[in-house]
Amino acid sequence: MSAATRDDLIRRPHPRLCPFVGDYVAYDVSGVPAGTHLGLPSGTLTFIVSIDEPLHQYDAATECTESFDVLLAGLHLRPTLIRHNGAMAGIQINFTPFAPRILFDTPAVDLAHRTHDLAEIARPIAAELHGRVNEATTWSARFDAIDEVLVRAVHEGTQPRPEVVSSWQLIARSHGGLPVSLVADRIGWSRRHLNGVFRAEFGIGPKEAARVMRFDRARRMISAQSRTLADIAATCGYADQSHLNRDFRLLAGTSPSLWLTEDPMVRQDRDRRPLDR
Repeated sequence: MSAATRDDLIRRPHPRLCPFVGDYVAYDVSGVPAGTHLGLPSGTLTFIVSIDEPLHQYDAATECTESFDVLLAGLHLRPTLIRHNGAMAGIQINFTPFAPRILFDTPAVDLAHRTHDLAEIARPIAAELHGRVNEATTWSARFDAIDEVLVRAVHEGTQPRPEVVSSWQLIARSHGGLPVSLVADRIGWSRRHLNGVFRAEFGIGPKEAARVMRFDRARRMISAQSRTLADIAATCGYADQSHLNRDFRLLAGTSPSLWLTEDPMVRQDRDRRPLDR
């Protein structure tokens, strides 16, 4: 694949998809040492269409590797391990947790804490996406193909209660900074009721969602290396740098400094937005 500018590698989806689908982010990483890339928790479900080679996810507990042409990862609270030979290419589509219902008639809770092969959920969509993206020869044509396939997949399925939608949006817009008690107050529910309904829809509770979104914001700032950890901790709502370090280790399994130095994919892709699992 030919070199591309940053603008070539990122696109907003078709307007019909924008309410529940985030950016399309292309990545074409090569020339780094073979190893393991950490896929970190975030406030989005990650949907990846691989190009040329499948994406290989390693499970340290079972010592097994699964390969995916079209991957859909639910909300999760632990890092995943992506094995690579020094090169990876594909397009990542950042889903809100409402997208799987609208596109695949599957609630986010059914996808949580696992990585799925889309062929097992929606085989025709998976086959068409992978085929058309891999047949296209430019990033623009690949993005167009994704738009066309996903717009056709949109359907009016069963939607979560408006209070659930509002609670997620309140947490997301504040980057996890709005206390859960205030979220509950604003939608008119008790904190206990919010926790139960929220978890039943998304597979994680509102406090966990807030922690992940705060972490994701901090991770992006850390990747940019434009501010000190103490500044990032203050900006993202951590009590102090130690609090940031504890949360980072909990969700990433490593420290911020080791993450930057030990994952070459993060270093090479820093200026083009890193692959976010």
